[in-house]
Amino acid sequence: MRVVVDTIKGGDRRARYLGAGLVVLAAGFLLTGRWQLALGVGVGALLGWVLSEPVRITWAVFVVAFAVPVTIDPGYPTNPSYTLLLVLFVLAAWGRVLRAERDGWPPRALAAVLVLPTCAVLAGLVHWHGAKPVVVGVAPLLCFGVLGWHLVEEARHDRRTILRIAEALTWFSVAVALFAKYQTVSRTWPIFDQFAYDWTYTSAFDATRAVGISGHPIIYGTFAMAMALVALTVRGRFWYVPVAANLAGLVLSGTRSAWVGMILALGCWLFFQWRRATWRGLGGALAIAAVAGALVAVDPSGLLPTATDPTSTAQSTATPAAPASSPPAPASSPTVPASGPAAPPSSPTAPASSPAVPASSPAVPPSSPAAPTAGSPDSVDVAGSRISDPASADARFTRISVVWAGITHDWSTVVFGNGPEANVRYLENVGIGDGQAQVFDNTYLTFWYNFGLIGLACLLAMLVLLYRHLRSLPARLLLVAFAAQIFFFDVWLWLGAVAVLLLAVALGAADDRSLSARTVPAPGPRRPEAAADDAVAPDARALPGRRR
Repeated sequence: MRVVVDTIKGGDRRARYLGAGLVVLAAGFLLTGRWQLALGVGVGALLGWVLSEPVRITWAVFVVAFAVPVTIDPGYPTNPSYTLLLVLFVLAAWGRVLRAERDGWPPRALAAVLVLPTCAVLAGLVHWHGAKPVVVGVAPLLCFGVLGWHLVEEARHDRRTILRIAEALTWFSVAVALFAKYQTVSRTWPIFDQFAYDWTYTSAFDATRAVGISGHPIIYGTFAMAMALVALTVRGRFWYVPVAANLAGLVLSGTRSAWVGMILALGCWLFFQWRRATWRGLGGALAIAAVAGALVAVDPSGLLPTATDPTSTAQSTATPAAPASSPPAPASSPTVPASGPAAPPSSPTAPASSPAVPASSPAVPPSSPAAPTAGSPDSVDVAGSRISDPASADARFTRISVVWAGITHDWSTVVFGNGPEANVRYLENVGIGDGQAQVFDNTYLTFWYNFGLIGLACLLAMLVLLYRHLRSLPARLLLVAFAAQIFFFDVWLWLGAVAVLLLAVALGAADDRSLSARTVPAPGPRRPEAAADDAVAPDARALPGRRR
């Protein structure tokens, strides 16, 4: 194994020669006008550089999950969710291969990776609809299991990298929050309006809510919620800046499920920290809330250029007609469609008539950024309307009744579910006739519908065991927020949302000294930096905010 790794890594001189050759090759493709091939060379070189070092793989996992939206399709061989899932699976699996000699392949880790995919296979065997639904239904669960395994093992041995990644993500989220503010002021979603593969992932769907760089307000709300909690608990330098920025982004997203998750997580934080509460801390919390409120309420639209071409303005503000198989476009009022995110395509080869499947060409309205008008609703009014709008509750009650009828069809559907991808088959062939997004909007009920009570019990047991054994405060708050939010939407193909769970697992493993105590010694001489890490006192290596 070590010979294979050394061969791939190569020496410094070999790496320089290889890099120079790739630059020449890419330049040659550019000179001949084949920019796609030049881009392929660049992406391949970057992927090879990342795969040569497990630490880079850990960074790349979070960068891909949080920063690469699945609502944009630049020409992937299959739909974006499955393409990026494959990339993440390759990264994590190769990271485990690189560490195989040092860590071994522990049976408990393998069992944790395989428990949910096994439930999916069992449901597929009981209600057989062919091998393809089983493969498509198992693939995301297996990928996330391998990712979690990789992150736990890396956190056990190198907690400082996990902390650096967490802090870097919080500062990255500040820039995303500023971009989200621009989206709500300009009433456009730059980049996503031009490159999204479906109109529901553009500002034509609802320009009053921010999407950050995720392409959907619910997924951005999840990201803002997680980054605010990480900044609050990890407490890097100037931690209050990302906390305030992400609280503002959370409001701008209009994501009520993330608001619920945030409130519950903050309640847990107050419960764990109430003995340390001081008047100074209360004043700081009020100051952060005031700054976040100001960021939401401020309207810098006067600083933006005004549109002078009435033709382009009329074109950009017009809402396009939705495709016949998709939910109708919302009206121009600040009221938002009730249902949750239309899930990315669940099957790479599903029929094109499904509203969740990308068309062969982007179904995006021809638009250019329009200047904000004087009659545009402000962000505070939009957030208030999200609280008072009852349509979302009605839509979710409708979905609960539909899902429950499918679950309780007979004893086998209660215990084993209807099989992998059963929700996709129902939504494509029958559907929910309320004009909302064609999703069940509840991860727990969807899991039960597909994989039965056995699968649901395993999912709940996994969340409970993670909360019990990962005792760091950041991990527990993220788990509480994530577990609460996924009650309101289907999560598995939204990488930016599942990455919140992965980040919680990584932070929890980094602070679990019982895991670190079971480290398998690496063969050969120890690295000096590893010896320095071991010399740090156990209390000094604990994450800030951990319960003692």
